[in-house]
Amino acid sequence: MIKVLKSNAASSKNTAQAKFEVNKLDEGLSMLKFEDQNPSQIDISVDDKIIQYYFCLRGSLKFGFHGGSYQIPLHAGESYFFYNPTTVLNPSITMTKDCKALFLFCSLEKIHKLFLNDLDELEFLQGENANKKFYKKDELRSEMSIVISEMIDVKKQGHVKQVFLYAKALELLCLYFSKEAQQGNASCPYINNEDSIKKIKEAKDILIAEMKDPPKTMELAKRVGVNEHRLKEGFRSIYGTTLFNYLLDYKMNKSRRLLDSGNYNVKELAYDLGYSNPSHFISAFKNKFGITPKKYLQKK
Repeated sequence: MIKVLKSNAASSKNTAQAKFEVNKLDEGLSMLKFEDQNPSQIDISVDDKIIQYYFCLRGSLKFGFHGGSYQIPLHAGESYFFYNPTTVLNPSITMTKDCKALFLFCSLEKIHKLFLNDLDELEFLQGENANKKFYKKDELRSEMSIVISEMIDVKKQGHVKQVFLYAKALELLCLYFSKEAQQGNASCPYINNEDSIKKIKEAKDILIAEMKDPPKTMELAKRVGVNEHRLKEGFRSIYGTTLFNYLLDYKMNKSRRLLDSGNYNVKELAYDLGYSNPSHFISAFKNKFGITPKKYLQKK
């Protein structure tokens, strides 16, 4: 299904600190997770009729095909879907410094078994698409980012780890192919044109840039030029959650990355994220990850 041809990153089989790990989760379903503080490159071979999902949480990737003559970038918060029923693909994947990514590889037979009663929802298998290559780039919704982060950061071992990863992989596939995600923008009358989508994405960027003191929803709506109701409904349709929950998820995921860097203590991190009271940050972190920041640091 998938083979690693060449890599300058260390495999988890020969280092305690896993940088990349290939894992066969079930017949017809494999994953490759990657996390490294240094720029790295990995060359893989993927059989034809294998459905490929590439998710980037941090940093960025670049896929090189045909000796690098054709390249596709993938940035943090984005996913890429590949399906080519006629060709064995041998991408060379270059990761930037501090990259964190997850790849899933699923056989066509496995997809048919998983979505037997919902094949009409799988765009790439419809009509003429079934025998053609199909590439699709999307933004990661927050609920997908959470699942991906859990798969990359899993601390479980042995059979328990395998069961956990398999269950999370199925959850990720369900989220990716859900009817709500497929219909996305079409289901929301407020984001039926490029201008509306651009304004809502601008609102998201403002939230992230000003997360220490984020604007109220009414102020944010005025700044991007939509009314408050349309902003709320459009944001939920695109990102699958509310503005508040999106920002909270972003803060928590960023806080964990910063704790991993070893450059912050809990109090500094709380203030850096905009919490005036560190105890509020500690509570939010524990609600999100089931552990306090201090205990999280102690386990590293």
